[in-house]
Amino acid sequence: MKNILHLVHYIVVLFVLNIPSIENVDRSNFKTCEQSGFCRRQRKYKPDRSSYEIDLNTIKIVKSGHLRCLLLDNTKSHVKFKLDIFTLEHNSLRVKINERNPIRRRYEVKHSLVGEPKLVDMNITNLDGNQIQGSFGKAARFLLHVKPFRLDLFTNDMFVMSVNSKHLFNFEHYRKKTQSNKTTTDNDSEDGMWEETFKTHKDSKPYGPSSIGVDVNFINFENVYGIPEHADAFSLRSTHDGDPYRLYNVDIFEYDLQNPMALYGSVPYMLAHGEHATVGFFWMNAAEGWIDVNHNKNLFSTATKPITDNIEIPEVTTHWMFESGIFDGFFFMGPTPRDIFKQYTTITGAAPLPPLWAIAYHQCRWNYIDEDDVRGVLNGFEQHQIPLDVIWLDIEHTNGKRYFTWDLKKFPNPEKLQNDIAFYRRKLVTISDPHIKKDDAYHIYSEAKARGYFVKTKDGQDYEGSCWPGSSMWLDFFNPDISQWYSQRYLLENYKGSTENLFLWNDMNEPSVFNGPEITFPKDLVHHGGWEDREVHNLYGMLQHMSTFQGLVNRSHGHIRPFLLTRSFFAGSQRTAAVWTGDNSAQWSHLKVTVPMLLSLSVTGFGFIGADVGGFFSNPDPKLLVRWYQAAAYQPFYREHAHIDTTRREPWLFGNDNTRLIRQSIEARYTYLPYWYTLFYKQERQGVPPMLPLWANFPKDKNTFKTEDSFMIGNGLLVYPVADADINQISVYFPGENTIWYDLRTFNPYKGSETVLINVNMESIPAYQLGGVIIPRRLRKRRSSMIALNDPITLIVTLDRYLEAKGELYMDDGYTYDYRRKRQLVHRRFIFKNNELRSKSLDTSSKFVTEAWIERIIVLGYPKNPNKVIINSGDKHATPLHSYQAATHTLVIRRPGPLVTSDWTLTIS
Repeated sequence: MKNILHLVHYIVVLFVLNIPSIENVDRSNFKTCEQSGFCRRQRKYKPDRSSYEIDLNTIKIVKSGHLRCLLLDNTKSHVKFKLDIFTLEHNSLRVKINERNPIRRRYEVKHSLVGEPKLVDMNITNLDGNQIQGSFGKAARFLLHVKPFRLDLFTNDMFVMSVNSKHLFNFEHYRKKTQSNKTTTDNDSEDGMWEETFKTHKDSKPYGPSSIGVDVNFINFENVYGIPEHADAFSLRSTHDGDPYRLYNVDIFEYDLQNPMALYGSVPYMLAHGEHATVGFFWMNAAEGWIDVNHNKNLFSTATKPITDNIEIPEVTTHWMFESGIFDGFFFMGPTPRDIFKQYTTITGAAPLPPLWAIAYHQCRWNYIDEDDVRGVLNGFEQHQIPLDVIWLDIEHTNGKRYFTWDLKKFPNPEKLQNDIAFYRRKLVTISDPHIKKDDAYHIYSEAKARGYFVKTKDGQDYEGSCWPGSSMWLDFFNPDISQWYSQRYLLENYKGSTENLFLWNDMNEPSVFNGPEITFPKDLVHHGGWEDREVHNLYGMLQHMSTFQGLVNRSHGHIRPFLLTRSFFAGSQRTAAVWTGDNSAQWSHLKVTVPMLLSLSVTGFGFIGADVGGFFSNPDPKLLVRWYQAAAYQPFYREHAHIDTTRREPWLFGNDNTRLIRQSIEARYTYLPYWYTLFYKQERQGVPPMLPLWANFPKDKNTFKTEDSFMIGNGLLVYPVADADINQISVYFPGENTIWYDLRTFNPYKGSETVLINVNMESIPAYQLGGVIIPRRLRKRRSSMIALNDPITLIVTLDRYLEAKGELYMDDGYTYDYRRKRQLVHRRFIFKNNELRSKSLDTSSKFVTEAWIERIIVLGYPKNPNKVIINSGDKHATPLHSYQAATHTLVIRRPGPLVTSDWTLTIS
């Protein structure tokens, strides 16, 4: 009966608030480029020659690593702009362009940066009066053209990027409205500049046009990636015949695929990769953006590289258009994929090491009804012996959608529930959306109202809109005092019924406003500092989850690592939250698109990412559900989640065979947790995400550049999810020349640079370990990850053609910051070479104590049965048992015995 009532409530909300049907997205609720005035104007801007010129007499070195000059708009406006070029550490370049004397200050994003970027020296040369050359870093240089303005970039003498070579730089300066500036749309040059209407929503533009357009072009490249979030291809498609890719955080109920429409998050960062280099461009701008992509072959010349023999060079031309802000562009010169990951995360921050339990399995739906329901689900996992670490509660657990409260009829004793969940070291996650129910009796609302903490309309009134609670208001997180106040709501004394075993989920934080234009804020809302929403829109969700994260840190006085999931995000969100791909659907096509969507996030800094297993909307058939569990077991964030209107889909509800298959998938995930945890630690230290495109590990293998049906976990595991119904074979490409890949089920080896048809059945999760890699696993079965902290480790050693391999293992207590503050960690390096396997510490200052030991070593690709195996650890010597399978060249060494914290050498003779 309760489920029926929830469904009726949801249908009523859909009808009354006129939000999109859950069947598929109503595109008429969201703008096209033609319906967006600034996009329409910028896309039409196609001069024969750029009107922007450098004033050569103003060029000066402000300080080491910082060049400044004036940029002139040589049209009737004669507006002057400041152009600043900064050469940064790690082979990066920053370029800022802003009005010199704007009549109103333009918004500059600060929240994405982890600190002020560090400058390095630049060497400047005046080539011929029309070109300034600067060199910096490791074989990186730029060429600044004076008339017209253009910037060319080189790495290792290879021409890689060019700015304004297509003459599309167009900076709409602030101006005062005069009588001649009509609001009608008769004149294209005035179209949408001062006022704009979309459906029934009027967008007043009191400051007039303020958009910026620029072409950034990637020379000697055929593929570009990034600019999430879109349900589209990993290698970005040409937009020549359709809309540009849009960056504008909006709530899409069930998104279409292969579409450049905006989704929940925005990262204005694009990478280009080819066999000779990897480079990137990041425009730090939080306004609405559109990006055209086109693939061409062109003739190029520069001062140092003239055209010869009319050779055509591949080029991806991109046209970036943002409604407001300044041009604040970062150019990452690579030249390798790992260089790019480091360069971007040096600027925006790397994802921190999450708690161990957070990378295990999560169970969620909208909604688990009450305490009995939660306990029943937990008992189901026990009865069917399926590992579980986290159970989630959606909006119905609250008192009438009032966040930080509980429906005490359904959850009369939430603290006891959390303590019971913690018995097997499991966790609870609750939801906290940014909309605040308008209710004077609701303490969050009444206090925020009294303090003036809500976002304002253009007239200075508190903005009121509709969301799940009905009439709602939104906190202004751009005010640091409000963010701090909000973070304090998560303290145990303020969030009644919560314990330190409870963690958070920020949803609907684009923000979603059911009766707003495009289901979000009107653009002329005003935030703290006088900034219009049009200038800062894509930051709103990030500021909420940053505040939530800080609240969780403060709750434990900086001792316990938070876990937080967000739907809305911006560049830098990776520092405080995991991200998922939102409201997907139970369709094979949606399973298939998870890989390109997650890879697009991964290469743009987001390592802790996932998609709802089974699809949020609709009901998956058992085969689809099983395949989704299998695929997601090898993706960073592993959560099953479903809409309130779906049938229940706990893992044991689809028959014994499917329960077994799902159990095996989840168990496989748990065996790899030591490897995942090591990769997440390396991501924090080096910026390399755990989930990678194939080209990140095999940058010269052209066959990988468009691959989006497979991915790698670290440098060791290749995964090919089965994402089609009713097939018994898949085509697997094994990347890299002279490599060997081992099937982890059969131990069969495969050669690199070959495509093989692999037979599959419902048992199959095609995963292959690269020869030359050592992967740590835990093979004992446990109820949850934290119970297994002291369990022994098995090392899977797959040998390359030189009979060598190496790998790492990272361990700590799994949940505190002691690994940073007290060096309570274990970080080991394993090297197999010359018939010896050695373990040595990579952090000699570490102090962590664990009972975990090496239980088994499995060596794949070992050529013959050895006579003897000896292990030396300190002054201890042992001869462990071993066995050999000649058919698969597999050597198994049982109970070698050393602790993971010790140095040891295993010798095979």
